[in-house]
Amino acid sequence: MSVKSFKINIPDTELELLQQKLALTRLSKYQPEWTEENGIDGKYLRDALTYWQKEYSWRKVEEKLNRMPQFTTSIDVGDFGALTIHFVHARAVSSKKKAIPLLFLHGWPGSFMEIEKGLPLLLRAGFDVVAPSLPGYGFSSYPKKKGFNLRHHAEVMNKLMLQLGYPEYVIQGGDWGSNIVHAMGILFPDNIQAIHRNMFETRSPQWPEGKEPEYTASEQAHLDRAFTWFRKQNLAYAQIHVQRPLTMGTMLTDSPMGLFTWFADKLITWSDAYPWTFDEMITFTMLHYFAVDGPTTGLVMYHENPEAGFAEYMQEYVKVPCGFSAVPKELMVMPRSWAQMATNCVFYKEHTKGGHFAMWERPEMLVEDMIEFFEMVWKEK
Repeated sequence: MSVKSFKINIPDTELELLQQKLALTRLSKYQPEWTEENGIDGKYLRDALTYWQKEYSWRKVEEKLNRMPQFTTSIDVGDFGALTIHFVHARAVSSKKKAIPLLFLHGWPGSFMEIEKGLPLLLRAGFDVVAPSLPGYGFSSYPKKKGFNLRHHAEVMNKLMLQLGYPEYVIQGGDWGSNIVHAMGILFPDNIQAIHRNMFETRSPQWPEGKEPEYTASEQAHLDRAFTWFRKQNLAYAQIHVQRPLTMGTMLTDSPMGLFTWFADKLITWSDAYPWTFDEMITFTMLHYFAVDGPTTGLVMYHENPEAGFAEYMQEYVKVPCGFSAVPKELMVMPRSWAQMATNCVFYKEHTKGGHFAMWERPEMLVEDMIEFFEMVWKEK
């Protein structure tokens, strides 16, 4: 299959229509006095809207994103047909040793853009970096046939790396990317030398003699955040995505400010006091708003992969060497002992700061962990 150079270039007509929609935005006038966590503040949204209309420049963002070398190719997925996959592919700038091929996978509401901050650090450290838009995200297409699950996402990503001439490589994933790399480790152990994750989800292991280990304060905090704060108090968004992705997707496709609000709620809530700018948040939004099929297919991924649907992968032991970066504001991080029961865990590092968007919030920290882990386990062949 041929690989084609790609540049982002949204038509002027789409940008003009966007401005018309922003001009017609109607925000809620209700401003409660109570301060419990209940969503995005109305004043914040009004300020964001004003900035979007008067100061934000998509063309400047587009030019900056296009500095990353981008491509598209066609990947055949059997009964689902061929998908167009968009990806960043940049080669190491260091010539001291043979480059380590790295596949970086994002999640929702992120995009391939999340690699931007970490890319120069990884290239200088001797990595060839491939950062795709997941199927249905950004400029990658998504099948119309039902049943495109984690196994198929894993198949697409492995075929992409093989097509680019990397029969062996390492991978890093967060959010949906974390689930995909887990499945990849099970399905393609001959191709994958190591897996690094900043989000890790699994069920409680079956402990020998039923004796659960004692946890450190940080490990207990991870469990509390995962199973109380996230699963019991902050999972409604995912249930909507699972049950009504087309309904929700249509609403978000028609309203750019509605999409911004849905994303801002997660960007702020899931990060560790990261000082988000309106430029960053609007760009996160735009890469879904202008996606091939809009924001809908990013939600369909939840419908195609409900928890029961990918449990088989989450429960199967991963023999490939695995590394984990545990940050306090991640959504799901299991203790070291859980990681050791579910994977061949050879690297587990705790951090005192950081949230769900680790490569964007704290790129130096995450890249430093990745370099240490991957260089430790990579074997030249």
